[in-house]
Amino acid sequence: MRKFPLEGTPEFDIVKKRYEGGETLRSLAQAIGMKPSGLKDALSNSGIKRLVKKVEISEPAEQKVIYQPYPDFELKPFTVIEKTRDEEDIIIVRTDAHAGKKTESYSIPIYQKRTDYCLNKVMTVIELHRPIKRAHIFYLGDGVQGENIYQGSNVSDTECGVWEQIHDYATPTEARFILSIAQGVEEVEVDCVWGNHGKYGREATIKANWDNFLYKDIANALSKQNNVKVNLPTQFYQLVNIRGYLFFLFHGNQVRATAGLPLFALKRKLQEWFAYVGGFNYAYGGHFHTWGADTINSVADYQLCPPLVTGDEWAVEVVGRASMPIQLCFGVHPKIGRTWEYKLFTDDKFLPEPEGKLRRR
Repeated sequence: MRKFPLEGTPEFDIVKKRYEGGETLRSLAQAIGMKPSGLKDALSNSGIKRLVKKVEISEPAEQKVIYQPYPDFELKPFTVIEKTRDEEDIIIVRTDAHAGKKTESYSIPIYQKRTDYCLNKVMTVIELHRPIKRAHIFYLGDGVQGENIYQGSNVSDTECGVWEQIHDYATPTEARFILSIAQGVEEVEVDCVWGNHGKYGREATIKANWDNFLYKDIANALSKQNNVKVNLPTQFYQLVNIRGYLFFLFHGNQVRATAGLPLFALKRKLQEWFAYVGGFNYAYGGHFHTWGADTINSVADYQLCPPLVTGDEWAVEVVGRASMPIQLCFGVHPKIGRTWEYKLFTDDKFLPEPEGKLRRR
């Protein structure tokens, strides 16, 4: 096998010209007697790159117009702009995992599997939208099922006690989720609010909530990680500043659902909270086990994140619907605010039918 020509020789200039001119790597390697992989490394080490040409779409050919009901106009040429992407932050919304809850379609192993599936999706999104240096994770409550029978934690619907829910399952699973993301970015910041399933008794104080025990356990587990920060809740909401945009985080149990999703009551409550905290740009909640969104006023909107759990009777009986296991993910730009958004499916069993196939009910 021949070696790559030395720099400054006529052979080197010929290889450089042919590669910059667009000749394929395989064809050029065959011509000079090298393997494509070896040639690729040699070209890279020599700093030889393909010449990037500006692509312009030419104006369409003039056509004969029989009837023209509008004034004549000149088309603006469509030019492909050569530009690098701006840096953005990524936000992942995690809510209503209910680790420890047992239904016909949900269990602790399924909780762990869906979290891992969500993690794979997040990693893909980060790669698609680089440069991303900071990740924010919103935990919006009901991370564990709890033990309160008044919150639906009956013996038949719960796999284990809350000690096992937190220490054996939820903390290791969520810590792995956070640390795995921290490998691909420079900083990870976690913001938390508590839900209603963590309240273990009517006589308990507001902060005595199993979600708070879970968040503190996660914070302790990650205390030695210099690029991870966990912000524990001190009240039912958190106000978070990301790139100059304010996010209002809440669980959602503050608005009661008695006959479906309480859209009017939720909007009215958010308008009051908007005035109380002095304004925000975006609000995110969970609790209702379904996706929903609306404007709050002319400068703010809200979204409800679907749950990780499925088969929940409360969602079907009270709200009247039960979402697929989806978590939310979006980007924040320093000048534009929220940009791209994804609904991350966490279980292939809930994906749509293949094209051309109808589901029989």
